[in-house]
Amino acid sequence: MDRQSSPAPGVAFRGLNVFGQHSSDTFQQSDTSYLLAFPQKLLQLLQWRSTPRSHILHGFNGLVQHGEMVLVLGRPGSGCSTLLKTLAGDMPGLHADKASKVLYDGSPLTYKQLRGHAIYLAELDVHFPELALGQTLEFALELQTSNHDAKSNPNMIAHDIASKFNLEAAYCTKVGNAMIRGLSGGEKRRTSIAEVFVSQSQLQCWDNSTRGLDSSTALSLVRILRKSTTETQATVLMSIYQASNSIYECFDRVMVLYEGYQIYYGPVADAVAYFVDMGFEKPPRATSADFLTSVTNPAERRIRDGYQYRVPRSAEEFNEAWRRSDITKALLDQIQITEETIRDSRKLHSSLNSRRTYEVSTRTQIALCIRRGFQRLRNHPGPQLGGVIGNTIIAIVVGSVYYNLSDDTAGMDKRAVLLFFSLMINAYAPAFDVLLMWAQRPIVEKHHRYAFYRPFTESIASYICELPNKLATAVMFNVTLYFMTSLRRSASAFFTYFLIMVVTTLTMSMYFRTVGSLSRTHEQSMVPSSMLILLFSAYTGYIIPAKDMVPWLAWFRRLNPVAYAYESLMINEFGSRHFPCSQMIPLSGSRADNTQHQTCAVIGAQPGRIDIDGSAYIARKYSYVGSHLWRNFGILLVMFVILGATHLVATEMIPAQRSRGEVLIHRRRVTNRRFKGGDEESGTTQTGRGMVLSQNFNDEKSCAGLQENGNHVLAQSELISSDDAAVFHWSNLSYSIQVGKKRRQILYDVEGWVRPGSLTALMGVTGAGKTTLLDVLAQRVTVGHISGDIYLGDKAPDAFFQRKVGYVQQDDIHLPTATVREALEFSIRLRRPDYSSVDGPQQVDDVLDLLEMTSYADAIVGVPGEGLNVEQRKRLSIAVEMVAKPELLLFLDEPTSGLDSQTAWSIIMLLRKLANSGQAILVTIHQPSSQLFALFDRLLLLNPEGKVAYFGEVGQNAMTVIKYFERNSAAHCDISQNPAEWILDVSSKDDPPDGRVTNWHECWVQSQERESVMHQIANLKKHRASAPDSNSTPRGRCYAASFTTQLRLVTRRMFQDYWRDRVYLYCKLTLCVVTTLLNGLSFLNARLDIQGITNILFSVFLFTQLFSTIDQQVIPRLVDGRSIFEAREKRSKTYSWTVFLTANILVELFWQTIASVLVFITWYYPTGVWRNEDPSFPGSERSGLAFGVIWLFCLWISTFSQVVAVGMTHAETAVQIATLFFWLSLVFCGVLVTPGNLPQFWHFVYRASPLTYFIDGTVVASLANTKITCSDVEVLHINPPAGLTCNTYMEGWIGMAGGYLRNPSATQNCEYCQLSDTNVLLTEFGVHVPDRWHNFAYLTVYVVFNILATFAIYWVTRERKTTKSDVSRAKGLESNEKTK
Repeated sequence: MDRQSSPAPGVAFRGLNVFGQHSSDTFQQSDTSYLLAFPQKLLQLLQWRSTPRSHILHGFNGLVQHGEMVLVLGRPGSGCSTLLKTLAGDMPGLHADKASKVLYDGSPLTYKQLRGHAIYLAELDVHFPELALGQTLEFALELQTSNHDAKSNPNMIAHDIASKFNLEAAYCTKVGNAMIRGLSGGEKRRTSIAEVFVSQSQLQCWDNSTRGLDSSTALSLVRILRKSTTETQATVLMSIYQASNSIYECFDRVMVLYEGYQIYYGPVADAVAYFVDMGFEKPPRATSADFLTSVTNPAERRIRDGYQYRVPRSAEEFNEAWRRSDITKALLDQIQITEETIRDSRKLHSSLNSRRTYEVSTRTQIALCIRRGFQRLRNHPGPQLGGVIGNTIIAIVVGSVYYNLSDDTAGMDKRAVLLFFSLMINAYAPAFDVLLMWAQRPIVEKHHRYAFYRPFTESIASYICELPNKLATAVMFNVTLYFMTSLRRSASAFFTYFLIMVVTTLTMSMYFRTVGSLSRTHEQSMVPSSMLILLFSAYTGYIIPAKDMVPWLAWFRRLNPVAYAYESLMINEFGSRHFPCSQMIPLSGSRADNTQHQTCAVIGAQPGRIDIDGSAYIARKYSYVGSHLWRNFGILLVMFVILGATHLVATEMIPAQRSRGEVLIHRRRVTNRRFKGGDEESGTTQTGRGMVLSQNFNDEKSCAGLQENGNHVLAQSELISSDDAAVFHWSNLSYSIQVGKKRRQILYDVEGWVRPGSLTALMGVTGAGKTTLLDVLAQRVTVGHISGDIYLGDKAPDAFFQRKVGYVQQDDIHLPTATVREALEFSIRLRRPDYSSVDGPQQVDDVLDLLEMTSYADAIVGVPGEGLNVEQRKRLSIAVEMVAKPELLLFLDEPTSGLDSQTAWSIIMLLRKLANSGQAILVTIHQPSSQLFALFDRLLLLNPEGKVAYFGEVGQNAMTVIKYFERNSAAHCDISQNPAEWILDVSSKDDPPDGRVTNWHECWVQSQERESVMHQIANLKKHRASAPDSNSTPRGRCYAASFTTQLRLVTRRMFQDYWRDRVYLYCKLTLCVVTTLLNGLSFLNARLDIQGITNILFSVFLFTQLFSTIDQQVIPRLVDGRSIFEAREKRSKTYSWTVFLTANILVELFWQTIASVLVFITWYYPTGVWRNEDPSFPGSERSGLAFGVIWLFCLWISTFSQVVAVGMTHAETAVQIATLFFWLSLVFCGVLVTPGNLPQFWHFVYRASPLTYFIDGTVVASLANTKITCSDVEVLHINPPAGLTCNTYMEGWIGMAGGYLRNPSATQNCEYCQLSDTNVLLTEFGVHVPDRWHNFAYLTVYVVFNILATFAIYWVTRERKTTKSDVSRAKGLESNEKTK
């Protein structure tokens, strides 16, 4: 590739000091702190205090030559990630001091110049889920090759790279995500690695890139990099956890870090000897990488005899010893020689600066991004087709409501409403572009850091790719609606209408995209987007005519593209057109004897005219000028260009907010913490073990004392004696699932047991069925068929078995806003039937001490990147189960996955201590080190087909299991080999070196060991030792705590979660208050004329837009909470599903009540409707009815959102379905079309729509029994016959139709107002004042119905499946027992 021809930027650094920023952000934010944020910022500015810095890296020195690979080792928090980010130029929130010197081929390049030549690969795997794996790699390849020819075919190269990373079988598989089925987690990880490999950057920094990969795959990756580095003369630095010796030997140099200090840097061959000579002992079978990092762990390092008082202990002492060493002096001399050699090499310096950042031109970047965009649409067309179909359905429904509008004046107002509503649909459909932007923004910015393309090129491509979908939607919606409703039937009018709608859609799309690109978080874009929708609707010119707008808000109309579009649409429909009058006033049956003494009942009518000039109508009512038609079109185009330019600049200049690293966040009221944080980004020296051990000559003794203390704590647990407890055992256990029409067998006749006081390892290659077996044994599977025997002593597990066992999942799922201590207290209160408020807190403290979590006990769990780190989360997962004190067993699924060797060691040591205290433990583990493997008592090994390959004792130094395999023709296990890796290697191969074929399952079936196992299982079935009872748990109860206790604790935790989630409550309350306040201010002190009354009616109509604000908050939150509940708390029988739903409903109802109070105040009083009162309907009753209806409406939105969400798997689907129901309810609420004008077919929808009763109740409370005074524009002018006064001429008509005269005594130019009382107008809209409290009752019924439906739908869609699965599993085991 082209980059191979450019000089390779070897890197040298000397005296490198890196700092991070300390701020109040290390404390958890709540709504109170959110309110105080501005005063605090102002106070900081006035005090002129600089933000305190934290020292992360201390004086690092190093030189990496071309073609070299450096292994960076260190425990979590030691600074590995910071070093790699610094050298790659990826430093958000970090900075190096001025004295630090970093040279790339001798040149002090800026980080901007490094882009494209240095790359940092983080641990997150973000890709476009719609693309296939091959398409992802081919896209990256084409962006790295400027000259394509037959020899550099991207497709061929992509296939070759996929083959290298063992991804060939998944080449055509979509990457996928939660909604799109695709690659597995390991395949996604390898895809990320392959993508960086494709970039061929000359400086590559890989940060724990092998996390989640098995050792063979990780070794394959490192060997590929080794070969590539040698061929391209690149420079590679890589941090790896749990590196085997084979991996270690692939590197040229190794750097060891200890709490931000460099304690070794040099050849890999000399590293072990360096520390051995220093006085440390390397354990047998320990890998070199594990030994090097173990010296930084006081609890793990071993000191040789005679060196106890000579070896360094603290990080500073290690660093000082390193600086005094001959290796450091030689390194510094080498760095200085390198600097002097290239100091005067201007040619090299100029070549570095002349290299292009991007390999292909901007034009090619756009073309490739466009092609990728269409590939995404083609691979996953569902959402686009769904949008087109949904809009077409709405067009058909609305078209049927306004079907074949008349061409006379009776249809004029309907045409105005129809144009307004159709414009709203077209203009606001692109609001979803914000969601699309944020879905792809992390991927785009990642590619920008990789120098694949500029962000603005993807923005252009994305917009172009969306054009076909937008055009298709516009065609299907507008053509259907236009011709069904019989809008102006002329070719020029139709194409003008269609053109304006399309341009408006594109302009509004750019509006929303600009808002999204100007924001740094998704939440920041929600508030302005919602506010824009409300303001655009209110200031379109239809709801509030321009002449009636509040002066200090009317300026917004000039910035509103929807207003310009609506004016042009109205001119296009009404301009230069006459509408025959459908009703003359007064009617011919009155005193009038010809049309000269009549007028048309439409604003803008001229006395004696039988038709209405459309231009005069819109000019008088809306102040629209016919000449503005194409002027507005030009303004829309100018807005499109300006917004487009702003959007492109923003995407290039404003990146999304990135994670600051694993920063511990504490509650604000918990002050004076012993440790401010636990991460390299914060510069702390906390090791992540939960406590910093004393750094003196007694470190190892302190650690030993800690272990003894832990054993003492565990000894106090009331666990059953190993001799008396029933043994959990299983035999002939099989499990299968239905895949299509075929049944797939996952487990075959598995047998084994877990004794109290023993630690059993469950091992096997990826896909062997380890997690499945664990789920089957723990009774957590919800699908499939189980057969075989599962016993606890001589009895089958009862219905309470799940509550009596602990299960630590591979994924650490916890409530992000809770503290560590709160998570433990929640578990012990709900899962311990013997919980006491006196002893409970002490028991929590004991577990915190035992797991060494005291230092961050009051830290917030947070989310990955801000909160607990990986090890701390894993410890919390174990602690949650430990504090519940499982009565029977403890299951753990991959507890060491993705952890460094020291953390893995500490976790398994903890489990060993638990087992020693009498706990029965079964652990699935991928490939433990030899030291870890020696801690296990037994091994259950599954072959790749899910069959038993071995079950039995591990033996001292694993000799028992090694001898078994060697006796059955396996290759000899050398003393230097890791027994666990050797066992997995030989058990996954059926072809031993001597050529004989060995089926390890068949070998096991025929072995004496298996015969002995089956004999022992038969004896275990006869063992009638008593299993632990349920203590104080009432007989028959599935849960340890009572229903009321569950509800109290879960509701309290949920209230706490809401309060601490500042973004959620901020968005909920702010959006509700701001939108209704703008609504109220826009209709400030509305006049009591016809237009003012209509304004209030449409103000209530705009009120309904709260739905889209609230439902997009409630639905995702419920879905996320349900995921946590069903993944962990439901399976462990912590609390019931009814409690979960009840707590969700209660908390949402509470906050919706708070929001409704604020909403009522910010709307009811600014509009001035509170002044409309009379003796028959006093102000207190009016305000009570208005608040009650608004309150119930907010509750209805919340409960309806929960009804839709509770049965849906994905939040996005639920939001779309809820939105569709809302729009349909909105069409038939009685405002857009009065009930009398609805087709008979749709009357039932009008009655069924909850919005009908909300609008009716609010309008009655606001306008009932109010007198109307017409404005000059609304008055109709009539000339009476000669000799008659206006009163005499009109009294018959007024007696029949209502209204009043402004000048009853006049003899000409009678000024007639058609309405004198609001009740007449309300009746036309189907609102009946005497039945005003019926609306409150109907809304109450809807809320109650939603609540009941929430429980019913959850039971039908989710709980009934679980119940059926339990019954099916019980029947399967029962039938198997009968067969025997």
